[in-house]
Order: sequence, then C-alpha cells, then structure tokens
Amino acid sequence: MAAVATSDVKIGARGAELENKVRAGLAKIGFHGTSEQLVKFYNENAEDYNEMGALANYQKLGCHAFIAALSELVPNKEARILDVAAGTGFAGKELRRFGYSNVDALEPAEKMVDLAKSENIYGNYIIDTVTPDEKTDIEDETYDALCIMGAVLKGHITLECLPELMRITKKGGVIIFNVAEKYFDSDHGDPQFQNGNHVTVFQKYVENGDWLKWDELEAPYRYSENCTIFRIILA
Repeated sequence: MAAVATSDVKIGARGAELENKVRAGLAKIGFHGTSEQLVKFYNENAEDYNEMGALANYQKLGCHAFIAALSELVPNKEARILDVAAGTGFAGKELRRFGYSNVDALEPAEKMVDLAKSENIYGNYIIDTVTPDEKTDIEDETYDALCIMGAVLKGHITLECLPELMRITKKGGVIIFNVAEKYFDSDHGDPQFQNGNHVTVFQKYVENGDWLKWDELEAPYRYSENCTIFRIILA
C-alpha cells in the first residue's frame, strides 16, 4: 500500500472543542493512570469521543487505510478477527465495509461497548483489558487476525502486551496496529518506540522464530495527522 499524504480535512469548531476536552481529560490522569481510571474516563466521555471521531473523519481516513493494509494480508472475508480496544466501533464499521463478516470486539469501557452494540457492529463483545501481567479469558490461538487501531500508547496497550496478543492469535495469523506520529517522541507514547527501539524488539521476535516477518507503512490517521501502521505475521 502506497503511503498517503497527510489529509487536509478540517475538524471544525465543534470537533476542536471535543478534542480539547478529551485530551485535557487524558492529560489530567497522565495518559498512564490505572486501568480503572482510564476505563472510568472513557465511560464518562464515550459519546464525546464518538462524535469527535466522526467529525475528524476517523473512519474514512485512518480506519480505511488501516483496514486496507490488513486486507492485503488477510484476503479471507470470513477470517475470525478481533478488534482490540475497539472503542465505539470505528474500525469495526470499516471492517464490515470491507466485507469481513466474523469480527469481535474487545473493549473495557462498557459505555463505549453500548454505543457499538446500538449499531450492531460486532458479533461478540468482550469487556476486558489487555495487560502485560494477566491473561484475558480468550482461548489460545482463537483469532486469524488482531486489529489495534489508535490504542498503542502509554497506559493503554504497549509492546509489553505482545505476548498476550500473540497467544490469542493463530499460528500464521496477523497482528496489525498503528501509532500516531505524535506518539513516537512524546511522553504519552510507548517508550519503546522512542529512538527506534521498537526495531530491536521486533527483530528479536523474528530471530526467536515467533514471527515470520513484520513491516511498517506510512498512512493517514485522522484529519491533519499521519501514523505508522505495523503489520506482524506470526510463525
């Protein structure tokens, strides 16, 4: 997939208002609060987050490029896919638009899940959090592919969660996630992405025989932001 230039879509006054509110809320708990604090925040701001995403053209820009990158590696439209940190379902809607029919959601914030349920986006809804320290209730090698759209950052999902994500993905399956440009050199990003440290982490998985390969693509994220999409194929 060719790199796409930054979009010139404008978020508008209402979108800017919502974005400032959401960012201020996350900053207040430091982007790295406890899981309970973050879930409480997302529950309290689910409707604002959903409206902000729509105004920022999140589905048509970031989600479209993201699912297009997935589709290159997962052509089977009946593949079992888990949308991790699914939020209110932007990526799930785009998965459906691409023709994928067997998509589940994992999301810890019940208010966000309720919004996704109201649009009947997913087959199953798993209310849980992915952490480095505890397994989810999902069985080993359940999914053909995992999607993590916009959730790889400090306090949310970090590279330390990779073993759990790999556990629930089938052998030869795909894990795809993106990281917004602003988080590569930010205190809010996963520190392992600073100074290119993630490359060393990824190459160790290849050398150890856990992954067949990985690659990265530049893509739009939302209105005036770009991101890097990472695609992993398990051994």
